[in-house]
Amino acid sequence: MRNAAMERLSKLITDPSRRRQDDVNELVSSRGIAYYFEEGWFSLFLLALMVYCVTWCIQAANWVDNLSVLTLTTFIALLLGLWSAKQQRFAPALVYIPVTLLSLAFSYWQMTSFFYEGNAAASWQAIQRGCSQIFSGNFNFDGSIPFLFIVFCSFMLAYCSVLCLYRWHLPWLMVILNALVLVFNLNNVIAPYIILLVIFLLAALVLLLRFNLHQAIHGWQRKGLRYSDDLSWDVMQTGIFITVSILVLSWLLPSSYEESHLAQIWAPNGPLGQFSTIFNSVGSTDNIAANHGNFKDTLVLGGNPNLTQDVVFKVKIDDIQPQYLTLVTYDTYDHGWSIVYNDQKYHIAANTTLSNSTQKTHTVKQTIEVVAAPGEQQPYLVGASDIVQMSLPANVMDGSGGIIAWLGDNNNGLAAGTHYTVISTASSADIVSLREIPMPADAPNFDPNQAPDQLPPVDYFNLQTVKDFTQVPGYLQKDKRIHDLAQKIVTQAKATTMYDKAVALETYLRQHYTYNTNIHPPAGVDPVLWFLFGNKNHDGYCNYFSTAMTLMARSLGIPTREVAGYAPGTYESGQYTIRGVDAHTWTQVYFAGYGWINFEPSASFKTFERPQPDQYSGSAPLPGGNSVTLPSATNKARRDRNIDNPADNGSGGSGANQSQDVFQAQLRIGLGGILVVILLGTLIFAFWWRRLFSRYSVAAQIYGRICTLAEWAGLEHQSSQTPYEYLHSLAGSVLTSKEDEQALERLGDIFVRERWADPDSVEHPRRSGEHRELPAMWKRLRGRLFFYVARHPRFLRRVPDAIRRQYKRLQARRQKRKKMRLEF
Repeated sequence: MRNAAMERLSKLITDPSRRRQDDVNELVSSRGIAYYFEEGWFSLFLLALMVYCVTWCIQAANWVDNLSVLTLTTFIALLLGLWSAKQQRFAPALVYIPVTLLSLAFSYWQMTSFFYEGNAAASWQAIQRGCSQIFSGNFNFDGSIPFLFIVFCSFMLAYCSVLCLYRWHLPWLMVILNALVLVFNLNNVIAPYIILLVIFLLAALVLLLRFNLHQAIHGWQRKGLRYSDDLSWDVMQTGIFITVSILVLSWLLPSSYEESHLAQIWAPNGPLGQFSTIFNSVGSTDNIAANHGNFKDTLVLGGNPNLTQDVVFKVKIDDIQPQYLTLVTYDTYDHGWSIVYNDQKYHIAANTTLSNSTQKTHTVKQTIEVVAAPGEQQPYLVGASDIVQMSLPANVMDGSGGIIAWLGDNNNGLAAGTHYTVISTASSADIVSLREIPMPADAPNFDPNQAPDQLPPVDYFNLQTVKDFTQVPGYLQKDKRIHDLAQKIVTQAKATTMYDKAVALETYLRQHYTYNTNIHPPAGVDPVLWFLFGNKNHDGYCNYFSTAMTLMARSLGIPTREVAGYAPGTYESGQYTIRGVDAHTWTQVYFAGYGWINFEPSASFKTFERPQPDQYSGSAPLPGGNSVTLPSATNKARRDRNIDNPADNGSGGSGANQSQDVFQAQLRIGLGGILVVILLGTLIFAFWWRRLFSRYSVAAQIYGRICTLAEWAGLEHQSSQTPYEYLHSLAGSVLTSKEDEQALERLGDIFVRERWADPDSVEHPRRSGEHRELPAMWKRLRGRLFFYVARHPRFLRRVPDAIRRQYKRLQARRQKRKKMRLEF
């Protein structure tokens, strides 16, 4: 009897957390795996959020195609990592090695499926070929090898992140590994994806705080030290406040480096910059598997583009001269081309004419049939430069230098089988007219703000256009070799006009370099410097020729830009057939009054033929019908509108590119969905709360709701407690002011007398009128009680148990129905 009493007493005084740990150990020993996480399920959510921020950033960088598989890859890796960290049956080495081999097999299977249509032999040969190229120092191979590398590394990063947290208890190592990958990829994505860094930092700081607090509490429990039950939540609240404060402060701090040595870390010649350049060359979009054209917002100069003979377009044209097809133009160079100066995007309805003030043009009508759609990051539409009308609704991406690209409406790009008509205004400027245009430095001055009603001179250059399209990266300005070479070329050619200087640069490249797609530029070196000065074979393909001419012209102060699209193709059966090998880049030079003029610096391609004087009578009239005008580059205040409706302010979209718009739209949809769910949940809760205990008296309703809120906060009513005792304990735990404690205790007194006092006695609240005080008391207390529940949401711990009980209940019901069917 005495031993039994002592055993019951020991159970009562045993630490509940230690009893819970004993139950966990029993569960582990019986099944070999722990289903209860001592670190908490919230830590797993934070870990998954961090890892997925890294995964989504890798997908946004879009190093190679088909990276959408990383979402599933990360999920599988997290599950396997969780099992590996919590299982107790096998030795760690017997788990880690098979999982690593499994991740390799999974990555190889994905590469084979996406790039080689399930042909394992072809994918294995590609791996062997890639390994031999790596050992020989050549990183120019197709996209399957970078895809294999990225999928495998992403799998192992997610897997090791779980092990670092749950098995090795090294949260800092996990955060550092993921942060390095995240920051590296953020350097290659557009600005809106910085939200991933904010989410990552918030989750990382909260996770580190929670994990270190868990370790401290575990140590206190081992030493038998007492601590407040509310310590965890109080520390988490303080930590979240500090975390948000740090993020807000970092946003307010200057964004540029003040220390010059620190700025060199991300400089192109710095350690991280060189690694980024090498990785860009490995995962270059130009070094993908065989394709018939791949166009993105960036243009990387890499190895062989592996273009095919597949037919891409069939074009009928009403002009005697073949026309290049333009998809997108680039304005900024830094080891590769990108689009920076995109001020606005406008919607253009089908068959609506875009007004054009360019002089000496003639209209060209093209009927385009898409046979095999090229790869596109955005829904680019194709046509001869400069497009003024399309038979499809479209969006025009406008910049300081004019139209950057035409984009399909509603994200509809070039799909196979699409037919549409394009009308363009091709330049009719002859050589004599172009030679009359001076260099921008010698052009007349004109201030449109001082004479808004006066037309600018024909040879007036827009200053913003000249500034944006004569920029050369700082490292090339310091190198000076490109400028010196360009100056030497125009001096030897005795070129004095801007047109003659452009022709001299074009001719030099065509005569001194040969066209060859099978090149191997070294990693870590600027590709144009290598092409002009480091390539002993003096060969390259169109990306190198056009980039070299563009940068040499810019170094002389000539505004130029890079253009990507297709060469005219071959004339067959009354139409031009354009194939994958016709994917091309060339150079455009801006001439005041005449717009962007095409130049062909690539050897083996025909130069552009200039019209004879007065071959075309003046400027061609634009097509009839609806007509709209883009705001001029000198009138930025009017740019924020929709072209379809000039009176509609602010509906023209942002100045970002299509991927930014998609990201912002998805973000708005996600936030809107969350707000809708919160609103619906609030309405449902309010309806349920008003009906809770509605069948009882006011005192009983209020008492029941107080007990419900207290239980949600972890302060459960014990069967041995009277209402007086229970409310007194709540007053001491939940409320802080003396007045609130007195109000709660008085509420309990009214409830007890209403429940058990004689209804006919004067002590009954209804006889004394005290029940009228209850609404005011409840109004005073409910805000404080709800706030306490928000600070101590202990009810969330019951959610997994409730889900498990509901699942078991459904399983039992299903088994019962199955048994009944079998018996029947």
